[in-house]
Amino acid sequence: MPGKHLLSTSSAPCQVNVTKSCDKLGITIPQYAQTGFAAGIVIRLTIASESGKASFLALNAPWITIPTRICTNMDLTYGQTVSILELKTIPPHTRQPFTIQGDMVDMLSLVPATSSNGYTMYVDEYETGGEHWLRIWYPHPRGAARQIELRRYVDAAKLGQLLGLLQAEGDKRSSRVGFKNSAIAEHADLVSGLLELGVPLTFIHGRCIFNPNKSSVEAAREYSERYRDATGIEIRHIDSVAAMKGAIAADTLVRSSTLASILLSAMNEVRQGAFPNEPLQRNFLAKLLSGDGSLDARRTPRRLDVRLTIVDRDIGALRDYAQLLSQEGFKAKVIDVRITVRAYCTWLNLIRLYEIGAFRNSRNWIKLLCAIMITTQGRENRGYKRIQELSERIVFTSDDITARYAVGRRAANLWINTMHRKGMIEPAATVGAKRCKNYQVTARGKEVARILGEAERSYDDISKQMGIGDAHCILEQLKFKRKTKEKEVNQKELFRRQLASKSLN
Repeated sequence: MPGKHLLSTSSAPCQVNVTKSCDKLGITIPQYAQTGFAAGIVIRLTIASESGKASFLALNAPWITIPTRICTNMDLTYGQTVSILELKTIPPHTRQPFTIQGDMVDMLSLVPATSSNGYTMYVDEYETGGEHWLRIWYPHPRGAARQIELRRYVDAAKLGQLLGLLQAEGDKRSSRVGFKNSAIAEHADLVSGLLELGVPLTFIHGRCIFNPNKSSVEAAREYSERYRDATGIEIRHIDSVAAMKGAIAADTLVRSSTLASILLSAMNEVRQGAFPNEPLQRNFLAKLLSGDGSLDARRTPRRLDVRLTIVDRDIGALRDYAQLLSQEGFKAKVIDVRITVRAYCTWLNLIRLYEIGAFRNSRNWIKLLCAIMITTQGRENRGYKRIQELSERIVFTSDDITARYAVGRRAANLWINTMHRKGMIEPAATVGAKRCKNYQVTARGKEVARILGEAERSYDDISKQMGIGDAHCILEQLKFKRKTKEKEVNQKELFRRQLASKSLN
């Protein structure tokens, strides 16, 4: 519903002086501009000075505080004269159904009607530089939240990444947006998502935390430099925390309860499957798995068992995770007593994990690549390599399969039937009187072949970096490093306890 103008933009600007209350600057609204309007309604106020003009939301009152950011940007000082260009009422925000245009999510449809702590949200839509923006704010009995301005249309994939990162490692409090992780690449993705929303880089703050028992100030400073290079954010605080589990990590923050309310609400709804959009949901799941998920590959006499697990204390969230995994073709099971979602992975499940980019920037990514390479060599999955090779051909027959792979006609026909059932190949038009039926690789089959080729190249890069050519050996080395690290931590803890016992004696 459009707002009502208190002061029309066609009217002559009203000149007022900037005054002060405590440490806040503000202006007095002339009486005639407020006639007929109750105090306490929300208005959009546009002011101008020699430095430019700015708009912001405020409660209608005889004296209105100007936000600090606008005072800084316009270089406003006490006693300075400014012009009031417009006052317009802004109605309470009404939540619209989820909307997406192409690959862009309409953020207006994600802004909740109330904040996380139950206060009414207000949204002012405007356009600048040919782009649509939203000015979002809410007042409360003790004052008001800091208003924030967001792009109305944002990339669905980047939004999904951002929400997945917050679901896995984010601060669930409504007073701020916070993300703590040791992987700098994850912080870079978070900052990229915030910038996509329109959050200024100056609003984003970074902090480094290190464990003095496991790291040093010099290492923390070097880590902070790499964080700055990856994110563009200068870390100004390096804190020593002996109780932290890891050696070193970063904390990325945006102190905005308004933004936190929007992102927490959207995060919960995406997790619950409320928005049927593939890029949004898949990127959410990928970042969730990178943060809270793990991949365990165990070799048995017959095969390689690969198990995906997600641990969360929230049983409701676990059920949501299981549903998201089911939509991607996994058979996921919630184990309440272990607060875990578990799914055993088929080869196609592993390909899907690689396709959505799950576990990137972690040791689980290497496990995933090794698992794909090992299981591809299995008797059942070896046929997918044929799809990769045959995807370059226009058509093929069962005789082609028999000759190329040295298998019998029955085996060739069984393989064709299996791949047809799985949607990898389909019958093709037959020209002339041919004894054998023609087949061709489907679009889905070609996509699987492409993903497998990318996974093989990624594995080759990892193999060269580690100097190990066998995927089984790489998996074993990862397990050995983990056990060694756990043993070192246990030995250090035992040593500290012995010193503490001696000092008491």
